[in-house]
Amino acid sequence: MKILFAGLKHEYGKSSAGLSFEYQNFYETLSHMPDIEASFFATDDGLLEEKRDNLNKSLIETVMENKPDLLFCFLFTEELKKETIKFITQKTSTKTFNWFADDHWRFPIYSKYWAPLFTFVATTDSRAVEKYSKLGIKNVIHSQWGVNPRLFFPKVGPDRYNITFVGLNYSVRQQYVEYLQKLKLPMLAFGSGWPTGRIPKEKTAEIWSNSKINLNFSESYAYGKKFWFKSLGKTVVKKELGKYRFSGHNLVGNLNSIFSMRRRQIKSRTFEIPACGGFLLTGDADNLRDYYVDGKEIVIFKNKKDLAEKCEYYLKNEPLRAAISRAGYERTIKEHTYEERFKNIFRIMR
Repeated sequence: MKILFAGLKHEYGKSSAGLSFEYQNFYETLSHMPDIEASFFATDDGLLEEKRDNLNKSLIETVMENKPDLLFCFLFTEELKKETIKFITQKTSTKTFNWFADDHWRFPIYSKYWAPLFTFVATTDSRAVEKYSKLGIKNVIHSQWGVNPRLFFPKVGPDRYNITFVGLNYSVRQQYVEYLQKLKLPMLAFGSGWPTGRIPKEKTAEIWSNSKINLNFSESYAYGKKFWFKSLGKTVVKKELGKYRFSGHNLVGNLNSIFSMRRRQIKSRTFEIPACGGFLLTGDADNLRDYYVDGKEIVIFKNKKDLAEKCEYYLKNEPLRAAISRAGYERTIKEHTYEERFKNIFRIMR
């Protein structure tokens, strides 16, 4: 099967930020799958208004010349035009597919307008398939984040850690970290916004592999006054390709999106930590128990008090902690790789 993957090559389209999540996880998985011939079409230039037309024209030309069986997209915003996707879907022999990353909150303002343009789309939101169906959109597959085991695997490192969190400092994350530190628990946080600062991506797997307890917080950034002021501003200001204009666009949809942001989503970290052989202690999230057994493959905490109690308990119980880590690793490698996710999607698409 010939697949043309269209997505950002660099994070947020900025070469200085390094390779994008979708390139490292989605494209690189596809390129290693047997019986698949994968090629990459970078959409970074589509974020620049002056280059967007040429990029869309180039995509159509590439599809018509190479005739891939599938155009696999990972849309970021408006880098590809709707008419481009519609043309490829309806006027060529190539099937089209898009992975929607944030349907928990983007469905009412973004995804529902784009989904009908594709042959099939995927969503990670357990409620979204029904929402699409009510609008007459039936080409939706429920899937989930996973892991690329070529990036995330057990790594022996020179350092050993007790309790760690790796990720940006936003939302209520700092409250969790400071709460544990005030209780004198051996807690370290890595990433932008923390005293340790940003760390190289290759260091992440090493930390997860060599920590007794790895934390994951499921809350989005939808907390605090700053978020609410910014979000309310979006109801009257529309941003496209870096430009702003006043507009009363989709007021109801924007309000629904704002309140939906408080739903707790599964993060890719949920699968990456067990893939590194790490013990995962995580906040609860949408349909998380469909993927792991709480207390046997991962451990879920309810609130700050429960988090602290479980940190203390599992720090002292190394055999149990090791057994949970091992079970989490085995299930992840068996069921939760992106290769398994894509195989299932392709089966549904026939």
